[in-house]
Amino acid sequence: MTRFFVLLLILSAFCAFSFGQNYTQTKISNSANSKFLPLSELKEGMKGTARTVFRGSVAEEFNVEILGVVPSAIGPNRDLIIGKISGGGADRTAVFAGMSGSPVYIDGKLVGAISYSFPFSKEPICGITPIEQMLEIFEQKQTNKTTSTEPRSFSFGELAATTWKPNYPNGSIVQSSILAGGNPNSALGGVIGQTFQPIATPLAFSGFSQEALNQFAPQMMSVGLMPVASAGGGSKITPLAKFDENTLRGGASVSMSLVRGDYSMAAAGTVTYRDGEKIYAFGHPFLNLGSSDLPMSESSVVVVVPSLNNSFKLSVPNAMVGTMTQDRSTGVYGKLGQAPKMIPVKLNADESRTIRNRQF
Repeated sequence: MTRFFVLLLILSAFCAFSFGQNYTQTKISNSANSKFLPLSELKEGMKGTARTVFRGSVAEEFNVEILGVVPSAIGPNRDLIIGKISGGGADRTAVFAGMSGSPVYIDGKLVGAISYSFPFSKEPICGITPIEQMLEIFEQKQTNKTTSTEPRSFSFGELAATTWKPNYPNGSIVQSSILAGGNPNSALGGVIGQTFQPIATPLAFSGFSQEALNQFAPQMMSVGLMPVASAGGGSKITPLAKFDENTLRGGASVSMSLVRGDYSMAAAGTVTYRDGEKIYAFGHPFLNLGSSDLPMSESSVVVVVPSLNNSFKLSVPNAMVGTMTQDRSTGVYGKLGQAPKMIPVKLNADESRTIRNRQF
């Protein structure tokens, strides 16, 4: 009798999970027929367009051809659409860091976000996160759980030491042996291009020395961040700006700031879809933080630098218009008009010749 009840509970949980998955997909398909193209209707050989910013703040179109779909390539019930881009600015840059989130449309319907690529690929092949799976994960009720920690003290010697290494979040890099017949744990896996990886996120630094960037570049690149020395001397600390119907529409360049002020650190990506005050972007994790609270800003692109290794976007954050509140496996989610919670920091450095003050 006990075994019977256990089996019944397991079967009920499985049915509830399956119903929830199917209900969410059906809800997306039925409620927005004019906006989205369901994954089930996607066919090999379909052609469409994508949008991203190559320079300035206006999104430009380029072509996308659907090559196929790999089920559960990102994770359980997380599929990946395989495509090939061409035309427009894409002929010069191919898939580049900062393109993450670029919306793909077929017959005017949104398919998903360009979000994955093959390192050192000879052709501009990309992975596309289905829009229904991006929306699905953020429709689930998310709980903000914070844990208190005791204050920690650091000596100046520890802070100045070059041997210190930060603990970056795990899980930012996705490797799957489904996509090629190789060992996903190989140290050369990312080099020989046997696995799809999230498109690198350019992290623009202002006010930092090149030596500092070189010191921590390997650790940042290991979690999908591409450190870029930005022109200029930091970003202004401005209040939350008002938004309108043209703010952060699909294809627009968006920045998430980690530090603002005399020192600046801002990650760049592309908006996939805007639904009122809701913003969906990237199509893959940023830092895999789960619940988060980061300033979300409009940004302008100075230039997309073509590179045989990895082309990248050099962008400058503009006005802060909202907050990135979720960082999940299929993208990031933010809200316009919501101010983030930030910690003001003032740094005084006493030197033998002068006193330097920095605020961020």
